Amino acid sequence: MDRHRAGTIALAALLCWGQGCGAKKPAEPAKATKVLFVGDSLTYVNDLPRMFSDLARSRGDLVEVDLTAKGGNSLRDHLNSAWFHTKLQAKPWDFVVLQEQSQIPAFPPDEVAQRMTPAALELNRLIHAHRPETATVFFESWGLKNGDDMNCGHFPELCSYGGMQSRIEHTYEELTERTGALLAPVGRAWAAVRQAHPEIELYKADGIHPELPGSYLAACVFYATLFKKSAAGADALGLDPAQAETLQSAADEAVFGASGPK
Repeated sequence: MDRHRAGTIALAALLCWGQGCGAKKPAEPAKATKVLFVGDSLTYVNDLPRMFSDLARSRGDLVEVDLTAKGGNSLRDHLNSAWFHTKLQAKPWDFVVLQEQSQIPAFPPDEVAQRMTPAALELNRLIHAHRPETATVFFESWGLKNGDDMNCGHFPELCSYGGMQSRIEHTYEELTERTGALLAPVGRAWAAVRQAHPEIELYKADGIHPELPGSYLAACVFYATLFKKSAAGADALGLDPAQAETLQSAADEAVFGASGPK
């Protein structure tokens, strides 16, 4: 073998030794699913985005979340907020979650058509204009524990929890059909838990905002909706494990029906 060829082989061997030739390449780091939450205090109380992220991680899914929310903010407020537009442009979101102010979706159809629908449609358009692959998700919230006494005199259907919840579900279902967005049926799961497990307190004392179990239930619904997987087996995140299991099951049934995820 001539000296030139021997030198080439030796150099190649040295490079292999230094670079680990033949060794398996390290696995690519898992790609995080990016989710932007847009809402009001129903979203930021108990830090629902972080809870959802922690729950997803416990099920083996990496999530990166961000939030733009302010107490009492409507979708129209977010549409007119420079902060929302900054957040939207900041990353290539996989999902953007839209939650309307807690009372507005329960209003009669003509009121919803004026106060909610135009903003929801425009936000959906902006989301897809920023990144066509991004999915809009409507956060179907829950009725107030004892109905909306502030608006009950004008809209009698809002005088009870059941009437308010029915209106909220109808509003979000209609918007979902109109836009092709995803629906996270938190309110539907909430109603099921209220009926079957009244011992689980979902509300804070004000009858509006979520206690920790209420936010956990919402996180389970978002996990099932966005990942199309059961929330069963997720970390209880400080709740009693049996209670967490009940809430996981309620979320699964609200999203997938009695048959469970396919």
